[in-house]
Amino acid sequence: MAAKISMRNIFKLLYNHKAALLFTAILAAYLAPFVLLRQNAHFTINDNLDWITAWIVLAKSGKVFDLTGTVNQMLGELPRSCLPSGFNVITWLYMILPPFRAYLINLLLVHSIAFFGMYLLLKQYVLTDKQQAWLAWAGAAAFATIPFYTVYGLSIAGQPLLFYAMLNAFYAKKMAVNVIIITIFALYSSLPLAGVFILAVLGLAAVYDYWRHRIKRPHFWGAIALLACSYVVTEIWLIYNAFFSEGFLSSREEINRILLGQARNWDGVQALIVENLVNGQYHAVSLHKYILLLAVPLALISGWRQPREYKRLLLLLALAFSLSVFYGLRYSEWFMSAVSGISFLNAFQIQRFHWLHPLLWYTIFALCLSIIANIRYVGRLAAALLIVLQLGYLFGNHIEYHLALKKQTDVSVLENAWLYENISYGEFFADSLFKQVDDYIGRPKSEYRIASIGIYPAITQYNGFYTLDGRLNIYPLEYKHAFRRIMAQELAKNPFWQRYFDYWGITCYIFPAELEYYQVRRAYNLKLNKLELDTQAFKNLGGEYILSAAEITNYQENGLEFLQRFNDGWSIWEIYLYRVR
Repeated sequence: MAAKISMRNIFKLLYNHKAALLFTAILAAYLAPFVLLRQNAHFTINDNLDWITAWIVLAKSGKVFDLTGTVNQMLGELPRSCLPSGFNVITWLYMILPPFRAYLINLLLVHSIAFFGMYLLLKQYVLTDKQQAWLAWAGAAAFATIPFYTVYGLSIAGQPLLFYAMLNAFYAKKMAVNVIIITIFALYSSLPLAGVFILAVLGLAAVYDYWRHRIKRPHFWGAIALLACSYVVTEIWLIYNAFFSEGFLSSREEINRILLGQARNWDGVQALIVENLVNGQYHAVSLHKYILLLAVPLALISGWRQPREYKRLLLLLALAFSLSVFYGLRYSEWFMSAVSGISFLNAFQIQRFHWLHPLLWYTIFALCLSIIANIRYVGRLAAALLIVLQLGYLFGNHIEYHLALKKQTDVSVLENAWLYENISYGEFFADSLFKQVDDYIGRPKSEYRIASIGIYPAITQYNGFYTLDGRLNIYPLEYKHAFRRIMAQELAKNPFWQRYFDYWGITCYIFPAELEYYQVRRAYNLKLNKLELDTQAFKNLGGEYILSAAEITNYQENGLEFLQRFNDGWSIWEIYLYRVR
């Protein structure tokens, strides 16, 4: 009898939580390919796989918590303060785990926190009707299956959880929980990428609330202050560089968006506003166009009988539109000209308020579902169909499901396909191939320096090589100038690469005039016939070896000695190894 009662209770519990179980299972299905395929899985390369070695290099340096000093595995002797924060969850993961495992655990954490954070926000503050709890789970699953840039931690994915805590503080409840959430968010996100804009929005909300209601909300103000103070601690290295590092000039000083060709006329600004409103921007990907084109119109048509939800929907749509307008105006000729002489505003990406778009669009989606579900007779069915459509679209933008769908049906709904390049994690980092190079050189890697041509320096750094090249948001301007001398003649032959290096400069690579950098792959059998490098400038920085994915036919004219060609059946790369004479 006890067993029967127990089994009955279990079935009742499962039935009562069927929505939670269903949408948790959907999230699990989304994440499963990454866990099962491991290093055979595919991930975004641009600003993702080519970015993670900053944490790997820092973790290996033994200087994670040092404020000053240098790290010498990338970009020569790099100031420690140019590398990521030591008080960041991602840094800690790379300290205690092997690189791929750290990457995978971070990915799982980011999507899981997005799921539960969005559910808490929707259930508590957006969809408060218990009859619509299933919509909260659906909205949470949709938000959590966005293909986030997980290298940004919770900068976007954790926003629902943060705003849940901030709204709790606004209503002066659950303060202990709020403190924990706010502290974790600061430890697991980026101040310049998202934090500063979130603080600005919260600050404006606090000022507006006090101006309108004249009510003191010390818990809310304290929560905002806690987030700001937490960032002061977690971003102490960034603050040190900006205000206390004597004589330090950043490579960002020379960023010039007008000379980069980013300034738009009025027609261009309007096109950018529309593009951002409909498709978003890939760093803050939201994949919301079907929400905007289907769910929003249906909710606006049918929602006039639900004034409370209708008003909220209009407000959030206005905010989303305003962020897109601001995004477009940031690139206008008049704004670019106005800030061109102000180094900070010229370099700082003030348009990143649009990083709030994913949170806004999926809150809008939940509100639309709430309104549509109340349509007589067909509401719940219509809401369910929209959920299926949006989740299907999101799964279609999961690279592994995309590849399977493409193989079986030749159908693709993948947006921003160029970000993936159809290369797996293992193929990209190619550890067995670079082990061959290491074995051939036969010296401790710390004894010599290399640079790459046509190979992401992140790959060689990942494999333990000490590189003169690299990619960072901040590194010394003096080093940028010294590195430029290596390829000055190449830049003079290619105006695009000259502008890209001189007026952006975050990517400190050797750019041969003959090559389009991102097209260098083994299958192309590319050759460099007119390369002109200043090998003395290379040696002045300590360089000894060049690893090239393209054969340098005139290597002797460049003072190089060809040593060996390396390839590997699994890797996409073919490596030509040269030594400076």
